[in-house]
Amino acid sequence: MKKTIVVLVLVMLFSCINNERNTPKNLMTEDQMVDFLLDINIINSSRAFRNKSELNYYNIKDSLLFKKHKIDSTIFSESNFYYASNPKLYLNIYSKLETKLKSLKDSLSKDLEEKTKIRNDSLKKIN
Repeated sequence: MKKTIVVLVLVMLFSCINNERNTPKNLMTEDQMVDFLLDINIINSSRAFRNKSELNYYNIKDSLLFKKHKIDSTIFSESNFYYASNPKLYLNIYSKLETKLKSLKDSLSKDLEEKTKIRNDSLKKIN
């Protein structure tokens, strides 16, 4: 019984030490990951349709996205692998991302609703 407890403690200790070794040197914080993934989602979503506005996100290159966030593809790749290897952390990141996306959607819906109301009111004045 004592041997089992000692082995269990050693395994837990080794896994903690091993986990620290697997942490990338330039690990993005969870908030940095959320912000980066938010931009990726917006850009990818905008590529799914053609719009007539001057804001065409289709032509945004990945290099500009990395430059904006002051990282490179290696830092993102290593950070993404690290967080994906730790499901609780990754779930936390995606929960924050979901909250930000919902907030953005609500804000845009409210703005659209206000502009539609203004347009409809102006049409009523004409008639």
